[in-house]
Formats: sequence, structure tokens, C-alpha cells
Amino acid sequence: MAKPNAKDWRNRDITDWVVATFQQYLKDAHEERYGIAYTARNYGLEGRWLKSMISEHGSEAVKAFIDACFADYRPTAQYPGLNFSFMFSYQRSRILPRVLADSKRRQFVKQAVEETEDLSDWL
Repeated sequence: MAKPNAKDWRNRDITDWVVATFQQYLKDAHEERYGIAYTARNYGLEGRWLKSMISEHGSEAVKAFIDACFADYRPTAQYPGLNFSFMFSYQRSRILPRVLADSKRRQFVKQAVEETEDLSDWL
């Protein structure tokens, strides 16, 4: 079976998300949360930053980072929405470490459960 279109984030496995997938996700999530269109000053720059984060941290962590940024942001009259440039520039230093620590903690628990299951089979 062929992979869904790169922009079809709903039907694409998170491990297969690419820059175009994340950009469509940002647009859809922004409109859903704030009721206004997603705007960016420079989509090319956002794409490069997304690509950099995907290669460094993986798609799951980047999506978790974006979701955490959306959850943390409180719109104002002057800034009724946000974009990935804002997330990368102003929220990354505060939110990304928390997201990465949570991901590492979940991975550790998953590994411990798998090791426990292996031991139960042995006993």
C-alpha cells in the first residue's frame, strides 16, 4: 500500500512525517485552536528549522513540542496566534527540554516493562 500524501498528517504514521506534513499540521491545528488562518513570515525558514529539529530529535518529539507550545500559548489581541518561528525562537528553550525529558522517561518505562515481560517468560 502506498504512503498517504505528505500533507495528509491524519493518515500518515508519525515516523513518516516530513516538513510538508508538519507545515500542514501547523496550519490545521492553528485554525482549529484559534479560528484564524496560520501565517508565517518565511515558510522556507520555518521549513529549514523543522527539518533541523526532525533530524536532531525525531518526528515524535517535534510533534510533542508543537503540541506543548500550542497548549502553553495564551493568545492576546495583539498576537492572536503563533507560528513555528515563534515556537522555535521563543518557546524552544523553555518547552523543548521538558518534552525531551518526558520522551526519555516514557522510553525508559517502556524498556523496563519489556524487560519485565521477558523475565516473566523466563520464570
